[in-house]
Amino acid sequence: MSNRKKNPKPNNSPYLRLTSAGLQMTGVITAFSYLGYYLDSRFNLSTPWWTIVLGLMGVGSGLYIVIREVTEISKKNDE
Repeated sequence: MSNRKKNPKPNNSPYLRLTSAGLQMTGVITAFSYLGYYLDSRFNLSTPWWTIVLGLMGVGSGLYIVIREVTEISKKNDE
């Protein structure tokens, strides 16, 4: 048996967490925009309304992810 202490919470770098949040934001925006593009082409719309609306929803969701991560990092640093 090992006598190593198990750390229940890994000590992640805030830079690593922010990089991860940025990549998640990019993925969400890309996925929502691609879905909008697909719907526009599927319904043969002349104006890309689905791409615009879903792209903006992706931006909002991505910003939510980043703000949530920054808030958690800030709370952790205050402790």
